[in-house]
Amino acid sequence: MSVWSIVLIVGSIVVGVGSTIVFKLKQDNKIEEIAEAVIERETGIDIDLSPGSEEKKEAKKENKKE
Repeated sequence: MSVWSIVLIVGSIVVGVGSTIVFKLKQDNKIEEIAEAVIERETGIDIDLSPGSEEKKEAKKENKKE
């Protein structure tokens, strides 16, 4: 993994989490979703930057069904 990738991932996390704090946006806002997409594209890891969100709760329900 290159330095650029690490900087991009860390920056995406800061922007995604910061968007809910600084701009007082709701969880799973567009900025956060874009940050999550960048992280997934760079690492292949599907991450949710707001663990208490509805998106996370739905994923847990789907996992329990399987």
